[in-house]
Amino acid sequence: MKYDFSENIQRGILYLSKYNKDFYLQIASLVKPSYFEFPIHGNIYEAIKGYYDSYHKLPQDIHLMEEVKSFKGQKEDISDYEDELQRINSMDASSISHSEFFLDLIEKFAKREAMRDAITNSIGLLKDDRMGDIELLVRDALSINRNLDLGQTYFSELQSRFERSFQEDNNYKFRTVLDTLNRELEGGLGEKEMAMVVAPPGVGKSIYLVNQGVQALMQNKKVLYISLEMSEDRIAQRFDSIMTLVPQKQLKANFTKVQKRLELFKEKFPESQLMIKEFPTGLADLNSIRSLLVQLHNYEEFSPDVLIIDYLELLRPTREGMAEYQAQQRIAEELRGLAVESNFLVWTATQTNRQGRSVKLITDAELADAYGKIRTCDYAISLNQTEEEFDDGQMRCYVMKSRNGKQRFVVPVSIDYSTLTISEADPYDSED
Repeated sequence: MKYDFSENIQRGILYLSKYNKDFYLQIASLVKPSYFEFPIHGNIYEAIKGYYDSYHKLPQDIHLMEEVKSFKGQKEDISDYEDELQRINSMDASSISHSEFFLDLIEKFAKREAMRDAITNSIGLLKDDRMGDIELLVRDALSINRNLDLGQTYFSELQSRFERSFQEDNNYKFRTVLDTLNRELEGGLGEKEMAMVVAPPGVGKSIYLVNQGVQALMQNKKVLYISLEMSEDRIAQRFDSIMTLVPQKQLKANFTKVQKRLELFKEKFPESQLMIKEFPTGLADLNSIRSLLVQLHNYEEFSPDVLIIDYLELLRPTREGMAEYQAQQRIAEELRGLAVESNFLVWTATQTNRQGRSVKLITDAELADAYGKIRTCDYAISLNQTEEEFDDGQMRCYVMKSRNGKQRFVVPVSIDYSTLTISEADPYDSED
């Protein structure tokens, strides 16, 4: 599709492109020569781009005319280009001084074109049920923008970097359930990170995740808990017990007590919010979660600070036909990407292989081929428990991976199975 801008607007784009380096760099990824209505304009822009790509400078007119010879048609006369370049150069400077106007026009057009192409190309993909590829096309189209982010200039940004780190320490750390882990993490985990708890079935992954949710609520955070196995009411009852210390078996008989204690909790942490959503086991994927996030934002004005997924293996990959271990790695990568994209912390859980039941301390060896699922996460812990420890309400938390702190150490943990509360235990003798 061609620009629907006036001829002089298109000349203005060319004028700014060959005289204003900042303008050119902002539009370089957005403008295609084919967008221009007239081939001469498209070829002039292509000449500007070719020269800059080769020499990292904008061309003078003499250079531009030489570059144009590579792009013009055989039947075109170079004098036509010289005349058009003269018209571009003679434009009233005041009419093109507002470069932001031109930038906004170009960005809007580029976004529209990218989405048009994505929709067109998605038709064939839809027939083949390639939903993951469609998602990538649409996401790429939506990400079109002219904002330049070239990264951090290390030496010149020292002070601002330290100021950000102090601000993060005060405002943006998400504490874990265990104090020792928080100390090693200098306060906790951060936004755009993904943390994972690893354990065999039945050891307490889901219980840990609910405790982690309560910890976030006690920091006045907004928590979205997605259950892929248990009902919303059952998950809510776990939150009831942990926040009120009323045992699970006594919840129904103590409604008034639960209600009053939750009111006190909300008074103490007034900014805290909790949403619990159940998806059918094995049917939800990252697209389902993204859709839910949009709906929560639009209808409830709710945007979570912490997303909890219970648990990873019960999500579907957005691309079908992969081996199980590849699918798990793919899901982990998608979750990590979602954390960065949405600027929140993700907590999830994952199961070990069969060996995880028989070892005393779960390490990455018990993930076997599925090791890739913790490769992309920022933090991973395993929950370890013998039969004797289960009887005593004890377990061991082992830090498997930590990008920003100490790893490969054990923290003793206590669990009250009546109220489902998890806390750090006093050190005790063990055989590990």
